[in-house]
Amino acid sequence: MRKLFLIFLIATAGAACGGDDDPGPAATECFDYSKFDGATPEVSFATDVLPVFQRSCSFSSTCHGAEAGSAGYAYLGPGVSEQATPAQIDAIVAQNVGVASRAPSGMPRITAGDPANSFLMHKLDDTLSCGDLECAADLACGDTMPRGNDLLPAAERDAIRRWIQQGAKVN
Repeated sequence: MRKLFLIFLIATAGAACGGDDDPGPAATECFDYSKFDGATPEVSFATDVLPVFQRSCSFSSTCHGAEAGSAGYAYLGPGVSEQATPAQIDAIVAQNVGVASRAPSGMPRITAGDPANSFLMHKLDDTLSCGDLECAADLACGDTMPRGNDLLPAAERDAIRRWIQQGAKVN
């Protein structure tokens, strides 16, 4: 009886260690742009994108609401209670489109015409361990955005994605 108990303990301990059959945690998948239509519908920065930024990203100066950029963070517009001025909209574009990301991602914050190579989309989609990112290997990509909250709804992320695909224009 004692022998059977020892065999059971050894077998159980071996199974609990996982062995070689356990593939480990799955890597975060990159967004599949082959199934994404970025051409339609046409997206307006002022109507479709800026309100999302204001509501989700720039509600305080400690996040992305300070024009000067708070501690190196990108400016994404004034808070939701303010109407963005043309100068503020220009500042949003100047601090984000074609500008290197703060994290060592290997891609700009926003690459006009190319949401797949826009670090902002990785932050919004929670694909920070995607193999396309240089910072993924050492987990230096930072947090998913909006930080500490659920992901934005897919429709809002897709509007931002379309705006980028359509050239990240100020329209």
